[in-house]
Amino acid sequence: MRRRTTIEIDEDLLERAKAALGGGTTRATVEEALRQAADQAESETERLAMAQSEYLGRLASLVDLDVLDSDEMWR
Repeated sequence: MRRRTTIEIDEDLLERAKAALGGGTTRATVEEALRQAADQAESETERLAMAQSEYLGRLASLVDLDVLDSDEMWR
């Protein structure tokens, strides 16, 4: 879905982004920057989920489950 939006953009920042992303139109530069930001955020979310899953997989080796399940744990 596309929509027309009017925004104020820092011209120096736009020129830097155009140079970094290979030139092109303002629209192409903004779309590429948004695409890269979304991809980076999604990759980070996936990385964190994988790290958490790996930690939970190792959790049994890091704690004594029998102690956690016993009354001893809560004294």
